[in-house]
Amino acid sequence: MRVVIIGAGEVGFHIAKSLSELDYDIAVIDTNSIKCQRATEHLDVIVIKGNGSDATILKEANVSEADYVFCMTNSDETNLIASMQSHTLGAKKIVARLRNTDYRNNGDGSISPEKFGIDEVIHPEYEVAKEIVRLVKHPYADKFYEFENGKAVLFSKKLNHRSKIVNTTVEDFHKGNTDFKSLIVAIVRDEKMTIPSGSFKFEPDDNVFFFVKSKNLNLLLSSLGVSISNSKRVMIAGASKIGRKIARELEDSMSVRLVDSSEEKAKTVASELGESIVMNADATDVEFLKNENISEVDSFIAVTEDEQLNLLAGILAKQLKVKQSVIHVSNPDYVKSMSDLGLGAIVSKNTSSVNSIVKAIRIDQKDNVIQIFSRLGMEAIELEVENNSKASRVPVANLNLPHGSLIALVNHNGHIAIPSGDYQILPNDTVLIFCINSKVKEVTSIFKPE
Repeated sequence: MRVVIIGAGEVGFHIAKSLSELDYDIAVIDTNSIKCQRATEHLDVIVIKGNGSDATILKEANVSEADYVFCMTNSDETNLIASMQSHTLGAKKIVARLRNTDYRNNGDGSISPEKFGIDEVIHPEYEVAKEIVRLVKHPYADKFYEFENGKAVLFSKKLNHRSKIVNTTVEDFHKGNTDFKSLIVAIVRDEKMTIPSGSFKFEPDDNVFFFVKSKNLNLLLSSLGVSISNSKRVMIAGASKIGRKIARELEDSMSVRLVDSSEEKAKTVASELGESIVMNADATDVEFLKNENISEVDSFIAVTEDEQLNLLAGILAKQLKVKQSVIHVSNPDYVKSMSDLGLGAIVSKNTSSVNSIVKAIRIDQKDNVIQIFSRLGMEAIELEVENNSKASRVPVANLNLPHGSLIALVNHNGHIAIPSGDYQILPNDTVLIFCINSKVKEVTSIFKPE
């Protein structure tokens, strides 16, 4: 499959990185020599220096033969023109990154994406805002995902020396929780992701991914010693597009205060929002934070357009005993290193965008992927058990799944179950499987006819 990526910034670079691991034929275009050099040195792709909205450059990249064109520059106008040119040259599918939501919501349709040949629009700020809202609603988690229309959840939590399960094994964990079923899907330790065996022992700083039915979530949290409370008071630092989107999503159900250092922006945003309180102040001013009783805030969200300021604000809020911090950084490479500092949840609009795009491609290619965990190298795939497959009418324990894969859920005629080893999968059942990227094809073959 041929892919052309216009724009080698953080989003374009990491899309190329993710897709190059899948052996796609990839060309990357950018006007910036430094970005081109970075792509050349770190990626197995064709790199073309030039303007992605120039038909001559697009022809050089064989856009006419492209299955996908991703227009991912920082300029909406460049992305629109590049999309139109690519469409004219015959590209099969075009995805564009557009920051200005007016291109989607314009009433008269004069600048609708469809007129530029765009099949799908990615709004990075909206992608990460949705992720942050999920985290605010589940403040105990560093990451949170839903499956089966919310009937099951996967969340991650970093352990510390006070965690109840430290120095116990995965087997101990399951023996102590016989009233409900849950799974340890993965553990990240020292930047390495493992799908653990029963003898695996938990240690401080492990990042553990738990899977459980939603109805048993509170039981699981209780067994972990996690206090169950909902966010009621939220402070957002930054009246950015992300900050405004989060405020709109939360203000009807929570007390929201939005802070921005620009008096003009604060006044403008105050007139746009409904119930949120908008303040003109510096979110890194310790006295201001103390006066606003930051220690009583349930969730502090730093989403200004300056990631260094976000980190500083997050550090101060943590020191002043805020219950939950969510910090936005632009560079996906910062997510892992910043997470290790224990500041709270670290999110990136670029990582969210890359995940959405790679997931969309895998779905288009009929790979049955329903979630991508790009920073872990893990995927969630959903498969229907076909008649005469190796998996049909066979207990889970006898499936001989490859190491690095795990059946998390079985849906039988609408009834979901977290299966034990003796659970027998039947034809037409749907299974949810977590596995490392390199094992997707091997796992999929088990559920196809022999």
